[in-house]
Amino acid sequence: MREKESLFEKIDITKYPVKRLVAIPLIILLISLIYLGAAFTYPELLHIDYHSPVRLGMDFRGGTWVEIGTDETRGELIEKFSAYPLTLVAETGIGNKKRIEINLKSGTQEYDQLIDLLNEEYGAGTYRIESISPVFGKQYQTQTLWALIIAFILMAIVVFVVFVTFVPSFAVVLSAFSDIVIPVVCMNVIGMELSLGTVAALLMLIGYSVDSDILLTRNLLHKRGELNDKLRGAMKTGIMMTSTTLSAVFAMFVVSFYIGIPLLKDISIVLLFGLVMDLMNTWLLNAGILRWYVERKERKRYVKRGVEKEKVKKRVRA
Repeated sequence: MREKESLFEKIDITKYPVKRLVAIPLIILLISLIYLGAAFTYPELLHIDYHSPVRLGMDFRGGTWVEIGTDETRGELIEKFSAYPLTLVAETGIGNKKRIEINLKSGTQEYDQLIDLLNEEYGAGTYRIESISPVFGKQYQTQTLWALIIAFILMAIVVFVVFVTFVPSFAVVLSAFSDIVIPVVCMNVIGMELSLGTVAALLMLIGYSVDSDILLTRNLLHKRGELNDKLRGAMKTGIMMTSTTLSAVFAMFVVSFYIGIPLLKDISIVLLFGLVMDLMNTWLLNAGILRWYVERKERKRYVKRGVEKEKVKKRVRA
């Protein structure tokens, strides 16, 4: 128990000024927004080959995927299909089935040659093949964008209805926004593509991100007691909650990595990025803004009561 207390004492955010707490996550968010803007507008500056804030997977750019039951290794499959623009070769996690994704349109000569190769190597009817048109990929992009925007707006509306006041609500929404933006940049940095699975993870992050933020805001605004004591109590509970979720998601990542389930692995990676960023945004950004807001309210209240100015700061900090 003493080890836990000493750990929290070391990371006691009440010892640091508000400006320092808020500056770190805001700088990281600003850098992330600049990066995404550059990826969309000037991709050559970042040495990337796409005009999009994120790398688009086959679900959004179109292409062809093949599912084969074979004991061949990933390296052997890459060599066998080396004549085609491969984007993914991975296990599905079901028996010996492998999934191959190729940046290839149906109805072309290369597509017909691929069918001939599959029939020759594996036999007709022993594999699954499907193509996604770039037109449908564009539709998926639009639908995904609207899904994220609508989910975020609904979350923001609920937050503003619950807390009514602008500053605490804005702090929660800003923290949630940062929890989505920074993981997207992390996906770009490690070369992960946006797929239906990673979109699902981003949607889950909208819910996860406001969990500890709401806990913090309710503690500071509605509970009685000294500000710093309420902040420390909320931090202990919130970090325990997030750590539990992080442990579960990390376990999912390890299992999906060793078994070879790309969908679950991608979802867990995005959630890990988001949850780690949530720790920073909740206990630095949101906590810093709320501390400033509560201290400002306390100062106004003390001044109205006629407390001397030099004593106001001492009472607020107590």
